[in-house]
Amino acid sequence: MSSTSKAWRKTLRRRAMMFLSTAAVLVTTAAPPVRAQDTPPPERPAPAPPAAFAYGVSWYPEHFPESGWDAELALMRKARIRYVRIAEFAWAKMEPREGVYDFAWLDRAIARAQAHGLKVMIGTPTAAPPIWLTQAYPDTLVVEADGRPARHGGRRQYSVGSARYRTFAARIAGELARRYGRHPAVIGFQIDNEYGRATYDGETRKRFQDWMQRRYATVDAMNQRHFNVYWSLIYSDWAQINIPDANDQPQLWIDWLRFFSDAWADYQRVQIDAMRPHLAPGVAITTNYVAHYDNFDFGVPAQQLDFVGWDWYFEGARLVPGEGALLHDLYRGYLGRAPWILEAAPGNMNWSDRNYTQPRGELRAMVWQSVAHGADGYSFWALRMPLNGRETNHGALLDAGGRPNPVYDEIARTGVELEKAWPAVKGTVPQTDVALLYDYPSRWAIERQPMTADYDVWKHFARYRGALMRAAKGVDVPRNWDGLSRYPMVVAPSLHLMSPKTAQRLAAYVEGGGHLVLGPRSGVKDEDSNLWQPGQLGPLETMLGARIDMSAIPPAPWPVSGSVGSGSATVWAERLTPQATDVEVLLRYGTADGWLDGQAAVVTRPVGKGRITYVGAWLDEEMLGRVIAWAAGRAKVSPVWPDIPADVEVTARQSGDRTVYLAINWGTVPQTVRLPQPMKTLLGDGGMTAEARLAPWDVAVFEAPR
Repeated sequence: MSSTSKAWRKTLRRRAMMFLSTAAVLVTTAAPPVRAQDTPPPERPAPAPPAAFAYGVSWYPEHFPESGWDAELALMRKARIRYVRIAEFAWAKMEPREGVYDFAWLDRAIARAQAHGLKVMIGTPTAAPPIWLTQAYPDTLVVEADGRPARHGGRRQYSVGSARYRTFAARIAGELARRYGRHPAVIGFQIDNEYGRATYDGETRKRFQDWMQRRYATVDAMNQRHFNVYWSLIYSDWAQINIPDANDQPQLWIDWLRFFSDAWADYQRVQIDAMRPHLAPGVAITTNYVAHYDNFDFGVPAQQLDFVGWDWYFEGARLVPGEGALLHDLYRGYLGRAPWILEAAPGNMNWSDRNYTQPRGELRAMVWQSVAHGADGYSFWALRMPLNGRETNHGALLDAGGRPNPVYDEIARTGVELEKAWPAVKGTVPQTDVALLYDYPSRWAIERQPMTADYDVWKHFARYRGALMRAAKGVDVPRNWDGLSRYPMVVAPSLHLMSPKTAQRLAAYVEGGGHLVLGPRSGVKDEDSNLWQPGQLGPLETMLGARIDMSAIPPAPWPVSGSVGSGSATVWAERLTPQATDVEVLLRYGTADGWLDGQAAVVTRPVGKGRITYVGAWLDEEMLGRVIAWAAGRAKVSPVWPDIPADVEVTARQSGDRTVYLAINWGTVPQTVRLPQPMKTLLGDGGMTAEARLAPWDVAVFEAPR
């Protein structure tokens, strides 16, 4: 072992002991709830890949007369739709009065779908409770931060902490499972819909207090770990703890969101337990999380599911490809298995500040990007525009009169292509060589104390993922961080909260031969949101061999330059001061504010068999791409093919000796992709080709010769 390795190991042990001493954690303190990265994999086997790609749409037969159902279903089949999502907002139709059920209409709808060759996914309708329930039992309602209870007129007005509501939810879910859990057309059930609404009711507050007691065991331990001596915040009883709002301390807020994640897992479990005994083998249970939202840690309740479902909505005139890639990789990582996109807008949304219409071809490219990153299903919301309500302007396959909208033809074309290519794609998995570490508590901590409104944590992650699109074969966002040694490179764009255990994992990864790349604001605090002593990066400071002792917010782009090129820093800039002689400075600041002039912005250091690199600034996209490319080169990480044109994403899916490549042109000008060898085209005439000419938002899929 090198002297450098011995030094950082010794320092790591000393810092870990310092943390335990400073926090004054009692021997009798109960272990905290399982951290996200420690969650064991589910015991249930992964569902087999579907025989045909699960191309779907949300269908609301209760919205229109039954006389028109066959026409709607025929148009679905013409567009190569394979399954329908159904009934997730129909509780008032299913149970018009307490304990009185009417499933006859749903029986007929499922029968008609089956007659047209469609499969069915049934949603438990608990996101939209009927008015008889919430009026008779007001204790089931959400309470807003100002103390007002929610009221009928929207959706998700129930409290996640209400025991009574959980009883009603379990009952309707169980009724659905008993009736349809073995129906030959039913492939799965979706729990609720896009849950995550906060509540300040007394029952949830008591659950939070009990959760805090389980986490910390004693009030004194919680006070010490939260540094509650600050501002005279010391508690003497668990009953004094409130649900935090914008005025409360960040450490309590982070624990609230940890609790909130567990609360949704508990709520979800009640429905799953009511349903699971009634389901035929192979009938799956899932739910639909929402894009990049972070109102709780989605990965916690995801561990109970058979596969992860999510809703892909984005704001802006055009999709950012790196953000799309990050979302796919993130949701694939929750269970390490193929996710399904359960909702995506066909053409436009209706709730954003500016609801742009997608350019022709982008919708098709989005479907194929989901396939490229491992999805087994993709569903649109919705089939037909509703006659009234808050979503009348949302995109749909059909207009209010049941006629195909312009986007219908693009959806149908994509369906034909999926049928053609799926036999070759089925059962393959994405090739990956980089792990990207995404940590909800770190994101919550920065968002609670951003220092600048321009520091958008999600955008920051998406920028790093975008840079990796041109540098690596593929990216995993693993839920469990014990298996990092299989990746030549690990990238943590903003690991703001770093526990001693996480530091030990990362140190062992580097010592064993991996290349760890840390982004700005990493290692600032421990898992209780306390600043590390003596400074940023905590136990890994000695390993890095550099001190991080100042941050600044550039009022204008600051120049940076060095061995990897020249560019600029915006949004955030940290001063790095090398302490060890073998630290290499990759980038330095130019003339900035006096404090950062000439100081290091990016440093790297070999340690053991590996390397650690720290990026201390929010670099412009081109400069960030160069740094990531440099790091990838050192780690012997490379893209799928060399010389891929700008704006083109190329990915590979593999199983044994079978490899399928997907190329997507996200740019606005045509591009030509040269293949390393002639391959079979799966979307064209099936012939062999050595190049692909891609129009804007165009897609090509190839199968390599075996």
